[in-house]
Amino acid sequence: MVSLNIKLPENFLDEEIRDDYVVSFQMKQVWAVELDLLNKILEVCKKYNIKIIASGGTLLGAVRHKGFIPWDDDIDLMMMRDQYDKLCDVAEKEFTYPYFFQTEYTDPGSMRGHAQLRNSQTTGILNVEREKCKFNQGIFIDIFPLDRVVDDNFLFQKQKKKALYYNSCARKIANITVNYDLSEKTGVKKIIKKMMHKIFGKILEKSHLERYFYKKFEDTWKKYNDRDTVMCSTLTFAEACEAHFKKVEYFKEIVELPFEFMSIPVCYRYKELLTQRYGNWRKIEKGTSCHGAVFFDTSVSYEKYVKGNKKL
Repeated sequence: MVSLNIKLPENFLDEEIRDDYVVSFQMKQVWAVELDLLNKILEVCKKYNIKIIASGGTLLGAVRHKGFIPWDDDIDLMMMRDQYDKLCDVAEKEFTYPYFFQTEYTDPGSMRGHAQLRNSQTTGILNVEREKCKFNQGIFIDIFPLDRVVDDNFLFQKQKKKALYYNSCARKIANITVNYDLSEKTGVKKIIKKMMHKIFGKILEKSHLERYFYKKFEDTWKKYNDRDTVMCSTLTFAEACEAHFKKVEYFKEIVELPFEFMSIPVCYRYKELLTQRYGNWRKIEKGTSCHGAVFFDTSVSYEKYVKGNKKL
């Protein structure tokens, strides 16, 4: 495992059974890298008085397990858009190697709609991105911006349709300029796709059209942030954003909860938020990561896999 800036408790990396689930030595190493990333981002947020809180399975883990859900492999954080923008403004200065603050603006082609803080000395590659994505693919934690949701459903659906269109345009261009994949093509199809990338890819890259459409996508979701709305959401999860609606009032106060050997900030009405998201969240049911299968290597940089020097 790569060296970390955080000090791990003795025996933290040992394999153990939590809630009848075996957490392996290998997964503990992944957790350690992610906790180091968490520690770094919390330090930066504290320095600049930026409000950030646990989200999704990380919030559930903090409340129910006082740490990771045993079968989870990631950390999710969220913050209101104005706080997210503040973090983006200081990111280049504060997150230096091996840390990398990844957005579409710092690493074209990543196309997340949110930020990820990565450790560039490691590897965390989603199966769906194994062959085609050339952007930074170190082990990561997710940082989601929350935008206000307009109360009028007609206006929301109109906004959503427009955002999905811009997102689709940006992705199609990125697939030509950055994330082109030749692995599943053979013969004539492979030759044609390679020619398209060489000819049109370079033209589109210079035109910055992908960046243009991505910004339009992001700006569309920011449209109602100046309104005093009831709900907010991680709207950049565009196709499923209704499932992520949250009351703005949940985020007025922040409290700290234990998380492994650290603490993590959460919204003070976390029980209501968990009930809204998961129903009976106290009942333990084994699940899977929302990412699906991820290839992890805590000792080798993703660059060696992307360049083909090592096999996945």
